[in-house]
Amino acid sequence: MTTEYQYIKWEREGNIGILKFNRPETMNALGPEINGDMADFLPRLAQDEDLRVMILTGEGRAFCAGGNLDVFMGRSKMHREMGGAMPLYNNDMVRHFLKLPFPIIAAVNGPAIGGGITLSLAADLRIASEQASFGAVFTRVGLSPEYGSSFLLSRTVGLTRASEMVLTARIVDAAEALSIGLVSHVVPGDQLMDLARKLAGQIASLSPVAVRMAKRTLRNGMSCTLDQAIDYEELAETHCFSSLDHEEAVKAFVEKRKPNFVGR
Repeated sequence: MTTEYQYIKWEREGNIGILKFNRPETMNALGPEINGDMADFLPRLAQDEDLRVMILTGEGRAFCAGGNLDVFMGRSKMHREMGGAMPLYNNDMVRHFLKLPFPIIAAVNGPAIGGGITLSLAADLRIASEQASFGAVFTRVGLSPEYGSSFLLSRTVGLTRASEMVLTARIVDAAEALSIGLVSHVVPGDQLMDLARKLAGQIASLSPVAVRMAKRTLRNGMSCTLDQAIDYEELAETHCFSSLDHEEAVKAFVEKRKPNFVGR
């Protein structure tokens, strides 16, 4: 897979991938540059059967500072010139993230504002440096929640806290993010990627079949009834029971050795 992109960086460490927003001069603000690279890269990344987990972070001092204000102004100008309703705003980037079959760890190294916080919510785990901050600040720029945050934020921190974050548009620091369950760990900045790699290594050491199915099962459970969740679990468990990875895991446990998973 080619890694020659200007506005994102891709690194591979065995079966662990590291994807970085790479516009540090704009605090990794979203716009046609990053969005275009992501739109090309993510669908192809989803086809990588050897990748077991991905770390998402930002280059420089920010994770992602949200939308580019110049882009917002250009869109507003185009709307006025058209004299009518514009085509629907496209949220495909978050759909690309949500379709990735392997777990994502968001290592939030600095401000995650607007689109930055919403893309972190598309990850399965979020950890933060002490310098991180989070802001669902859409109303500050005359917008409403995007990128699935109207669904994901309330299911992560609860409706009351999500409503406060969105309706007041205030910034939440790393300590508060930890206290409300927005992130699971806060560490000094120079320890963030070490922790991300440690968590990624723990995930990568497990059965790829089971991990990918566990991710699907948890995501399915967010938007269905209990009976539907149990039905889905039964299908997922049947799939796992039939895998070579399950057989290898049981054999390794009985034989008191490290399993050798093949992802099938």
